[in-house]
Amino acid sequence: MTGRLLASGREADVFEIDQARVLRRYRRDADVNAEAAAMRHVAGLGFPVPEVFSASGGDMVLERLSGPTLAESGTTPSEVARILADLHQRLHDLPVWPGAPAGTSIVHLDLHPDNVLMTGRGPVVIDWCNARADDPDLDTAMTALILAEVSLWDHPMSALARATLDEFLAIAPGDPRRLVADVATERRGQTTTLTPDEIKVVGEAVAVVRG
Repeated sequence: MTGRLLASGREADVFEIDQARVLRRYRRDADVNAEAAAMRHVAGLGFPVPEVFSASGGDMVLERLSGPTLAESGTTPSEVARILADLHQRLHDLPVWPGAPAGTSIVHLDLHPDNVLMTGRGPVVIDWCNARADDPDLDTAMTALILAEVSLWDHPMSALARATLDEFLAIAPGDPRRLVADVATERRGQTTTLTPDEIKVVGEAVAVVRG
């Protein structure tokens, strides 16, 4: 049995269990073990993620967090960009897990303002299903590309996304522009949660990032 529905994303729903825990359940066939392992790894190194209580199949029981998303928090674009850049830097500086390719960093690959919750203990990063060990510039490129895409959509956060993008490109670690075409190709080919109209702007978004 699940409790009341608290939130729905493009791929998963979040249900209440009690005041301390929620159930995050994918609406597609999924195995959350790798996602949970990545979250536990970075949590053990002090990176801000929800605590994982259990993981099985498409379900994870997670720490219940309170607070708005970074996108909804009323934070200025420059501060949103600073928080995103800081989270990237902190994540990429962590030791990777055993067996990861040499020279790689832990990357989130979906680190944008809607996946950061502003809690009483500071920003906490959610939705780790894409996490892996890879080039850190891929991670910042994906953030830049997502911001550029949202700036081109008919979306309540379009203006915030564009202003944040300009600030983020100026302060992000590494080079977000270097691999933006690579992440755009991956996003076109593998992202099943975007609508056809949203996919259409990916090429234009690459041009926005490249300036």
